[in-house]
Amino acid sequence: MLWHSELRNILAGYLRRKALRFDQVLAIQSEAKRLMAGAESDVASTSVLELARDSGCSAYDCEFVALAIDLRTLLVTMDRELLRAFPTHAVALGDA
Repeated sequence: MLWHSELRNILAGYLRRKALRFDQVLAIQSEAKRLMAGAESDVASTSVLELARDSGCSAYDCEFVALAIDLRTLLVTMDRELLRAFPTHAVALGDA
């Protein structure tokens, strides 16, 4: 479910820069929701908070790490703090 907030934030940025119209961002959000239907995952708060406690990273960032762990995949990121804190669970974008 993390993608909702991420996509909304990106679309809001396009709106602020006037790169997309409001009707366009609504259409993109709607299409993304359709494409993601049935492919969404949730993460356990306990896992997220344990990762945050042990790493010092934000709970928000640890949600992505927890999801990657649950899905048995790597988190592809450009976030240096996450790469440093989770070397076995995160890989740099250029290395993926």
